[in-house]
Amino acid sequence: MSINMFDETKYDNIIINHRQASDILWSLKTYHNPLYDDKQQSPCSLNLLKRQQQSSPSTVMSETHYLSLPRKSEQIKQDVLNSLSLKYTIDNLASTNEEKVLLHNEAKHILNEMSHQLNMKSVRVLAYLFSKILNCLYENIYINKENLERVRQLYVYPHLHQRSVITTSSPSTTTFSSTLLSILSSTVSSISPKTVEPTMPIVTIPINFLTPSRILFLPTHRSYMDFIIMTYLAYEYNLPLPCIAAAQDFLGLGRIFSNLLRHCGAFFIRRTFRSDKLYWTIFDEYVKTHLINGDYPLEFFLEGARSRTLKTLLPVRQGMFKSCLECYFQRYIDNLYLIPITITYEKVLEDNLHSYELLGVPKPKESSTGLLKATQILKKNFGTMFVHFNEPIQVRDEYEQFRKQQQSISDENGTMKIAQNVEDELLTKRILRSIQPRFYSPDTVDPFEQKFIDTLSYRVVYEQQKSVTIYPIALLSYSLLSWTMSKPTLINYEQFLNEKSILIDHVLKPFSHHHQIYWSNDEKQKFQEHLIRLYPEMFEKTNRTNENLLLKLTNDRLMNAALLMKLIMYRNTFLHLLAKPLYVLLPFYKQFSSNPNHHNFDNSSTYSIEHLKCYYQFFINLFSYEFVYDCLPSSSMFVTVERDFHTYLNYWLKLNFLIETKDSVSTTYRLNSVYNEQVFYMTSAFVQYSKAYLSIYNHVVINPMQNGKTMTDTAKQYQKEFLNVMNINDIVSVLCSSSNLIQNALRTILNTEKKQENLDKYRQILTLLFDTKSQSNIILAKL
Repeated sequence: MSINMFDETKYDNIIINHRQASDILWSLKTYHNPLYDDKQQSPCSLNLLKRQQQSSPSTVMSETHYLSLPRKSEQIKQDVLNSLSLKYTIDNLASTNEEKVLLHNEAKHILNEMSHQLNMKSVRVLAYLFSKILNCLYENIYINKENLERVRQLYVYPHLHQRSVITTSSPSTTTFSSTLLSILSSTVSSISPKTVEPTMPIVTIPINFLTPSRILFLPTHRSYMDFIIMTYLAYEYNLPLPCIAAAQDFLGLGRIFSNLLRHCGAFFIRRTFRSDKLYWTIFDEYVKTHLINGDYPLEFFLEGARSRTLKTLLPVRQGMFKSCLECYFQRYIDNLYLIPITITYEKVLEDNLHSYELLGVPKPKESSTGLLKATQILKKNFGTMFVHFNEPIQVRDEYEQFRKQQQSISDENGTMKIAQNVEDELLTKRILRSIQPRFYSPDTVDPFEQKFIDTLSYRVVYEQQKSVTIYPIALLSYSLLSWTMSKPTLINYEQFLNEKSILIDHVLKPFSHHHQIYWSNDEKQKFQEHLIRLYPEMFEKTNRTNENLLLKLTNDRLMNAALLMKLIMYRNTFLHLLAKPLYVLLPFYKQFSSNPNHHNFDNSSTYSIEHLKCYYQFFINLFSYEFVYDCLPSSSMFVTVERDFHTYLNYWLKLNFLIETKDSVSTTYRLNSVYNEQVFYMTSAFVQYSKAYLSIYNHVVINPMQNGKTMTDTAKQYQKEFLNVMNINDIVSVLCSSSNLIQNALRTILNTEKKQENLDKYRQILTLLFDTKSQSNIILAKL
């Protein structure tokens, strides 16, 4: 099969490279950091530079001088303590000098607990340890070297990505000089108007006096391994070591390990601190000072937490992302590069824990004892890992493009476009909020900027998800879960290959071009051995013929549910690639037989193009928190919906899956009965999600959710009810017991204005399509 198959020539396999060399020698290698190598730091470093150039003329080090040097940890902390924002917060929280001193001391304590202490000695220790660990855990770790080289060039050749000439003609120009001019002209009243020119003169910045590119590494987050792999790769490929935002829970791992992480660039933050103004200010300033000074790249996870479902957690957490973009909005930096990174695992390190957590089992706390117990995983095999660097996103370009799009939309709607006086007003707000923390004046982040943040953050997660690697376990889980549990739970290899081809040929190949399929053409025996080696807790060979694999179901109800939840998790890894094309086919689903083994479609059902389009829009809105689309689902998405719907409809018509019938009055569409089985298989996952949502909505009562309960508390309440009646012979019953799915279903309703009305509408439409016992007659025009 030729579609998007894995091409090894485009990737580096760092595991193979390390197994052919010494780990200790690799950890002691000469590390060329572009942020340090191209800076004159001291006479000692100059002598080192000369010696290295004499011994190795081809060295990448040069005598380029930069405006500033990377600051040490203590200097960064001191700059935060001396920041105007922190002084402003302390002055507002304290009324006496004694209280101010206490708050200042508390700020010092928070910074000491939070800050990293990045140093190369600890990085080398971690490099050695994890070189050993990764060699034990993984058969292969592939890195796409082409895009990785683009990231390197942002540091090695910063002059190619920065403006060498800055011109300022109006306050709206995105440069630091224009902001400085506006601040001076608006705050220093003693300056005569004639003293300041209306426009700044052209300033030429020499190439050898450039600050490095500001970069955010934004990986997906499915495992604890995500924290480590980026620092490991930065050391491997001589990239600047990132400072990584880590949850404060990791301090429970013990002083030795937590300090090792701290010395390798991790800084620890609380999970929630919205009401703590002092902590919020310190965190905000600590993040900003790294970007403004260009010391180190920052790394954090937009999802905020590990995704137990192995798909993107929506909505994304924007707290730290917003602080970073504030540096651009306030004109502290001229540009910011976002690097979406897709990390996919053939077997996730914590998949067993994830499956139980989704079923309501509490997450074990991080501790040194748990860390020691975790060393047992070194005896296991976790297959292959892919780390895919996506193309850098320039915030400056994205912002300008977004501004033009919004202005165009405003012009089309006949509303006032963004005018110069509006820009002046925004600039005034930026000047004020450069001192005043955001929570003191929420309106300083204007709706236009917030809309841009929403759009950009969604763009990042889309870039992450479109480059996913599809492993055999994902395709196998899709096939297994499409069968009812009353069937034998054997894996029929030939049927599986046929079903795999249906998904790939009919959906993935025509509509998804960035993913890749990691598949070896091994014979059946080797394929089975590979699965048993990686997933011994999930599969076993049959006793009679040893030709088929069997799911390891037991007499324990919770263990069986966790096993099925793991299959759901691995299936989730690529459902977002299938969603939109298959939404067109979902309205044709009808399971009209009471026999659970008999699935069919009501081929007499016909729909007009308007009704199909309404259903298509309905499923996009219904699953807006489940799957990542190519753009943010919103009311302004109608143009994309219209275009995509017709693309998918015409595709299924061309394949003859749908039949078009025309008469003198209208045109209708029905399903071709020849493809009943194929359509059932392809849509099975989304039918199960739809039925799970219907089960949840049949139990939801709006009023209790408005009595001060949080989303998490409400979801836990409903989860207990579903767990009590969970039937492991029904995939839908297991699926709607997932805490994540319950929360997503609730968000879909609660984040709308007319909650009860939308709940009734969603319940009615899902009942009409997927509840065979219901005799509801709903007028399609109400959609």
